[in-house]
Amino acid sequence: MEEAQIDVFNFDPIRPYNDEELKAAIERILEVPEFYKMLKWVFPGLSRSAIQKMLRQVTTVDEFQSEISGPAFKMAIQTTTSGLSFTNFESLDKTKPYLFLSNHRDIILDSAILNVSLLEQGHKTTQIAIGDNLLRQKVVEDIVRSNKNFIVNRNVNAKEMFYYSLRLSNYIRHTLTSDHTSIWIAQREGRSKDGDDRTATGLLKMFAMSSDNIEDGLQALSMIPMAVSYEYDPCDMMKTNELMHLKILGAYEKKSGEDFLSMLKGITGHKGRVNISMGNSLNEHIEHMRTIQNKNEKYRYLTQAIDNEMHRIFKLWPTNYIAYDLLNGTKEYKDQYSQIQKIAFSNYIRGNTFKLSLHRKHTALPKENFTQTAREIMLQMYANPVINFRNLSA
Repeated sequence: MEEAQIDVFNFDPIRPYNDEELKAAIERILEVPEFYKMLKWVFPGLSRSAIQKMLRQVTTVDEFQSEISGPAFKMAIQTTTSGLSFTNFESLDKTKPYLFLSNHRDIILDSAILNVSLLEQGHKTTQIAIGDNLLRQKVVEDIVRSNKNFIVNRNVNAKEMFYYSLRLSNYIRHTLTSDHTSIWIAQREGRSKDGDDRTATGLLKMFAMSSDNIEDGLQALSMIPMAVSYEYDPCDMMKTNELMHLKILGAYEKKSGEDFLSMLKGITGHKGRVNISMGNSLNEHIEHMRTIQNKNEKYRYLTQAIDNEMHRIFKLWPTNYIAYDLLNGTKEYKDQYSQIQKIAFSNYIRGNTFKLSLHRKHTALPKENFTQTAREIMLQMYANPVINFRNLSA
């Protein structure tokens, strides 16, 4: 093997900031005007000087999370949701670190809601994986690395990818087994735009790179599948627009600042009810992998086991059942929702597709069948979790 391009045990370029680095990061954050606008949405009563004083009193990363980001996200949850619920949280051992392998619907909130929930229930918070494609602005990098985020390098060539993946694998293993700190990571790169939650097999291979034995290495990570479920997706119009471009034109190019806009929309938009479900340990499935000879088959088996668990524990809302019935022209799930809920959701979909049609002239999308296609794509987004759950027993 040729000499490593990077030191795969030097975690400084990707790890969260430590307490010594926090003060300088806070000073950089305080120089950015947009930061005050963002924080004033969460803390409307605070003046610029009060915000500066509040942040400069923070001296550790734990304080930043418990006194700044935690309350900010808690306020966002209280003002933009109709309630937060948990499933199987009692199965978590407060003394044990976990690798939370999560579905991914919202850039920031999936992991933020988990950490707020862990804090409130007496657990330690997790470190959070975030792609470097989201960190084009230095202020975003400073905020997330002050909030226990570590960096996943995305846009590297194939030759370098092995070393970046090995460093990431080493870092995840070190964080869990040596630092005894939990980690949140999405089951695949990018959000599930169409509501069809699937695990990337390559992610599991990356986890195992830092171990000599696949099964022993994976079992040591204490992987737990988790599913975040939003009754309404505040970014559903943006996702539908992207999916329409991909379906009709075969490509979609994100505009400058679009990811940041998605972050803000995800945080500030209404989500209805939200649920976090914890799955069962994967160790029995990992043990079964020892009976499979082919390495790729081992990973395919575990990928399917994770997906099945994710689809089993996903909290289905009336919006999901209504979307399935509307999409298929059935009344199969009419017992899962009221007529008022059906009318409200139908009007919601109609309103969103109308807004998209008004915006169509700013895109290259054709007028023909636009509204019908947008409606089908958005309904599919909400219906896919029902379809996946049905397929478990098919």
